[in-house]
Amino acid sequence: MNTLRRTKKYQYQHEGYLFILPVLLFFGIFCLYPILFNLYYSQFDWNGMSKNKIFVGLENFRRLFKDPTMFKIIRNQFVFFFGTIFPQAFLGIIIAYIISRKARGGTFFRTLLYMPSVLTVSITGTIFSRMLEANTGEINIALRAMGLNALALQWLGRPYPALFSLVMVNIWTWTGFSMLLYNVNMTHISEELYEAATIDGASGFQQFFRLTFPLLRNTHLSLILLGSISTLKTFDLPYVLTRAGPNHATEFFSTYIYLLSFDYFDQGESSALVTILFFLALALTIIQLRMYGLLGRKEKA
Repeated sequence: MNTLRRTKKYQYQHEGYLFILPVLLFFGIFCLYPILFNLYYSQFDWNGMSKNKIFVGLENFRRLFKDPTMFKIIRNQFVFFFGTIFPQAFLGIIIAYIISRKARGGTFFRTLLYMPSVLTVSITGTIFSRMLEANTGEINIALRAMGLNALALQWLGRPYPALFSLVMVNIWTWTGFSMLLYNVNMTHISEELYEAATIDGASGFQQFFRLTFPLLRNTHLSLILLGSISTLKTFDLPYVLTRAGPNHATEFFSTYIYLLSFDYFDQGESSALVTILFFLALALTIIQLRMYGLLGRKEKA
């Protein structure tokens, strides 16, 4: 009898593995294999097409760390992260708070502000590449019309204005997403807390900073972590707007990987950079899970 039960239990367990087999195959083919592929080819000097590969060990990683472009990339990643995530979050929470206080036309403005994050980057990039054009762009035309000729710059043709333009376009694109995330979570804050604060004489400014802002700490964390991951894989916006130029001024990890692979045909160094990017993303993911776990424990307590 016991043997029969064990046999049935054994069969039942193996049937369960069959149900997760498609997921395991998908993970192995589309996630695990590319990771192992890059780890392997990062140790070779290879152009990506030839059958001849020269084993160089960690030389590709040494070349990357000695590459002056890598310092520009790291700088750009930090500037893009701090220049977009915190302004987006700040504007998003201010707009969300105004809308949540039952302002007129709240639904209309919420929809209007969220629309840019729905647009594809190719559309956004095309629109702003025309608006930021040095001679015929609407922004410079408007600045010259107001007599501000000194501010009519080559927005996409010079290093610092180009990076600044990317930051501004990204803020315009994703502020609506931050606003929506904050607005949704604000609805979970009890109105009784605001009523009690009003009775105690707290102004709207005090209610925001001492009540609303602290209670949205999970949303702050989510936006920072999502922003850090999206910053690491930034490709489409700098590629469409500036082609990562001028002189690598708007170069990012993903755009440099593309350049090494398809322009320089240096698959070994490109794979090494992908490997570095993978471990950076893995570290951020571990931090994210740890921080969510800590927050979860606090909430349970």
